[in-house]
Amino acid sequence: MEKLMRLTQHVLSSNAAEGKIGSIEMNLWLAQLVGLPLFGLKPETPLQSLIIISFGGLVQSALFCYLGLELYDLYLNWQNLDALTQNIVLSLTHAVYWLKVFNICYHYTTLKDIINKFRDITRRCILSEKQRETFQRAEIESKSAMLLYFSLVLLPGAMGTVYILIAPDNFAGDRFPYRAAMPDFLPPVVQYLYKGLGVAVVALDITQIDYMNVSCMVQLCMHLKVINLAFDELLPTDQQKLREDPNNWLVSIVKYHCELIVLRQKVERIFNLPVMLQFVSSVVIVAMTVFQVLVIGDGSTSSIIMDMLLCCVLCQLFFYCWFGNEVYEQSMTLATSGFGCNWYLFDTKFRKTLLIFMVNAERPFLFTAGGFMGLHLPSFTYIISKAYSIMAVLRQMYSRP
Repeated sequence: MEKLMRLTQHVLSSNAAEGKIGSIEMNLWLAQLVGLPLFGLKPETPLQSLIIISFGGLVQSALFCYLGLELYDLYLNWQNLDALTQNIVLSLTHAVYWLKVFNICYHYTTLKDIINKFRDITRRCILSEKQRETFQRAEIESKSAMLLYFSLVLLPGAMGTVYILIAPDNFAGDRFPYRAAMPDFLPPVVQYLYKGLGVAVVALDITQIDYMNVSCMVQLCMHLKVINLAFDELLPTDQQKLREDPNNWLVSIVKYHCELIVLRQKVERIFNLPVMLQFVSSVVIVAMTVFQVLVIGDGSTSSIIMDMLLCCVLCQLFFYCWFGNEVYEQSMTLATSGFGCNWYLFDTKFRKTLLIFMVNAERPFLFTAGGFMGLHLPSFTYIISKAYSIMAVLRQMYSRP
């Protein structure tokens, strides 16, 4: 673990004393690399911002046109169940992606405030050696999960792009994931590149938009752990051993907790609707992907890529539920940590302040999908069960003579 921590310091290093959060910077850097024009969220020169806007605008325009071509192909093949399920899997994914893009644009100022606030409280509140170690471990976890998710999506995207160029007649426009009605005036090579790169790039863009939410969850979970560690300063049996006045220290903890409550509310306000749409669409996507793999799949390259897509969608849902569950579980330990300090050694003012903190800490940090479903592990199993039910219905429909 120590070697891994030292290694991550060389790749967009993190520094709590400077408020530098390497995982968020990596998220933004990868997003800009794949064409998301997210500028102004990290230090950039005017020239860099101009390049990001120009490149991102070009990429997003091409992706938006590609969605229109997919929807047109869906219209042409709506009576064919096989073609319909193939097309819906990607078209629905891309439609939800564009809703996420519009949502980010609408809440762009709030997102920038959230990132700056995380940097500020990281610089102010992570003080002890244990807290800095907690921060570094959270950064390792976040960076590792991000690179794993990015690589998992990059692999089928690259494979599909190569295969569509090698054997276009057997793949392009006829099999998943490249069902899009291309204009006849485009040269064949341009059509194949457009299909291959269009699907691959939008998939990578989706990973980075998703991980913005996950990054905020990881940071909130880390800061909740730091609050728990802050109560260690109140454990000595002799008040003279305390480095800080206990009342002032507890008041700073309460203020710290209140800042995190506000940050959680802002993150929830930005992402809860897109997550709800993602959960609803994922039920359909998982069902239709499993239908294609188990019922119609023939072991071809298309089926292999569809298997990989299913892994990507499940990974996407699991990250939401896993990190949302981590934040929830960590927030539920705050009241116990507060009660576990030596409160009986301190005065009445301290005890009243601690009681206020414990009452506030009883309200968990629960992220939701549109306010209807909590982001925790039971939600993941619920979505899988519903997807299986839809897949069973599709299988019955397809097996009819």
